[in-house]
Amino acid sequence: MHSLVLCAIFGFVLATALLVAARRPLAAASVTIAAIGWPATLLGGRAVAVGALALAAALAIPLILRAASGRAVLVGGLVAALVVVGAAGTSSATTLGADAALEWETWDIRDTATRASSVRFVWESNYDGVSLPSERTVVFTVDGPTQPVYWRASTLDLFTDDHWFDNLLWLGRIEGGARARLVGGALAPPRVSQRRNWSELTATAAARREGWVEQDVEIEAYVDDHVVAAGTPVAIDASRLGTVFQLSGGVMRTHKPLRNGNRYRVWSYLANPAPARLATSRAVYPAAAQRFLELDGREFPPFDAASRDRLVDEFFADPSYREFRRYRGMYDLAARVTEGARTPYATVLALESWLRQTGGFTYDESPPRTQGPPLTAFVTRTRAGYCQHFAGAMATMLRMLGVPARVAVGFTSGIPRDGRWEVADRDAHAWVEVWFDGHGWIPFDPTPGRGTLGGEYSFASSSQAAVAALRRGELRRTTPERTPRVPDAGDLADAGGSDAGRAPSLVGVGLVLAAAWILLVGLGKATRRRLRYLSRDPRRLATASRRELEDFLRDQGADVPQNATLAMLQRAVHDALGLDAGLFATAAARARYGPPGTGEPEASRARHEAKRLIRTARDELSVWARFRGLVSLRSLRSAGGA
Repeated sequence: MHSLVLCAIFGFVLATALLVAARRPLAAASVTIAAIGWPATLLGGRAVAVGALALAAALAIPLILRAASGRAVLVGGLVAALVVVGAAGTSSATTLGADAALEWETWDIRDTATRASSVRFVWESNYDGVSLPSERTVVFTVDGPTQPVYWRASTLDLFTDDHWFDNLLWLGRIEGGARARLVGGALAPPRVSQRRNWSELTATAAARREGWVEQDVEIEAYVDDHVVAAGTPVAIDASRLGTVFQLSGGVMRTHKPLRNGNRYRVWSYLANPAPARLATSRAVYPAAAQRFLELDGREFPPFDAASRDRLVDEFFADPSYREFRRYRGMYDLAARVTEGARTPYATVLALESWLRQTGGFTYDESPPRTQGPPLTAFVTRTRAGYCQHFAGAMATMLRMLGVPARVAVGFTSGIPRDGRWEVADRDAHAWVEVWFDGHGWIPFDPTPGRGTLGGEYSFASSSQAAVAALRRGELRRTTPERTPRVPDAGDLADAGGSDAGRAPSLVGVGLVLAAAWILLVGLGKATRRRLRYLSRDPRRLATASRRELEDFLRDQGADVPQNATLAMLQRAVHDALGLDAGLFATAAARARYGPPGTGEPEASRARHEAKRLIRTARDELSVWARFRGLVSLRSLRSAGGA
């Protein structure tokens, strides 16, 4: 690798010198920038300083070649210094300048202007206000159910410190090579308690395949490791997602964040019981549902508990719960609103109706700031907020009343267009899910102006005007990050002039430099790989095959430690590629540590297995992923351990 770097330095210096001698300043400046920038991508760190050095060198070449007098050199030098200082200051003040230049390996030249943004979401409660972007950004599209549904991203099941958070249980995982694997059945979680949690809280109808709803999801600008799906996911085709982790609450997460162009199929169970069925549902709650009656670690008595009002009064009067007394006003109001409700369903509808229509609440994305618990202030004083206020307050009040509830976060259905649902950042939303015996989790929506999408059982479901009003988003998100785009010919056409009509096109120079750089990187990798195998020592050959496999994983973005053991490498292959590297690990271990006489055939077998794994993985990769792996420098950065 050191020889490769020395050759590259010699080549860049020679090219710059020849172009300067030929008085071609633009070409010489381009080569100089490439000469400084390429090592910078290997070394990392001090990106602004390296960029300032490259810019200063690029400006110095035409200045020296074109300046006609000492005064011109002085004036030009001052102007160039101002440009360099301004560029360095601007770059250090923005996240794009600090990171994007050295993160070129994540660029995607396939992006178009409509896909220039990516959106990251924060799936936890926030009551400080939201600020929506002026332009609507499509985050994903879905070919699935024809009726509007909610697209779940995560579930907030823990209320503590005045906010809702996710505290989901790990149930199992689906490997990257799996197709249409059941998330609750085929991947039985290792602990019986977790398996019981999934089965006790999921309706028995979810096991009937004829009732599953298929969705084909294509990611546009959604950058997140939460897999969006409708209702309760029951099966997923994870062949193009890598490892998918199944969590409680109907939540699935990927090993790496989803990106533009990712596609997957998922099957869901959508609960849609008739109102009469819910009205007769008893307040019978299994042990797994008890955690959905907790607030700040304190469990309220269930809905049908004997002498429930007395138990709650004793609860608030307990000196050890003194901090919790601030929610007493919220509970009293919930009890007053639901007075006369004899069933959990009647209680849920009373609260939903009160929050949506009869309680005097208003939708406000910049609610007034208050002291004390934000949800208590929202319910008892301000009565102004957005979806997280409404959903968080309703779920909190239901738990106080002994009805298992949680907050779901994700997106409303979006806009139907060309047979697909087009879901944008503005469709982000939070709603409430309530557990009913025999039916599982049922969605309700207390936010005014947001139609209840899941069925006819909810208060506002009969309002067509509410269902049509799905054009606003509330969920807090981070600042949109602009995806860097590789300049094309149109961007560079007017970047510079000619040298008396003889200077080569800047576009041509850029293309030649890019091709030369790709060739240099590819040849460097191939040469290093071949040099490793120039040995007859079985241990060295086994090490060479291991290094080849490690390099492939690193170039595909996997995190492989520098001194990874064979067991660690086997796990990395399994997690990143979904392949079994057991045969390779066994052969490599025997080649390195086996008795005399067995090393040579085992080393050959290890090399064969490494190439087989790489070939199998490449067959599953897209053309773009292969190219990105070819030009990636991640494996070269680990040259010291080679």
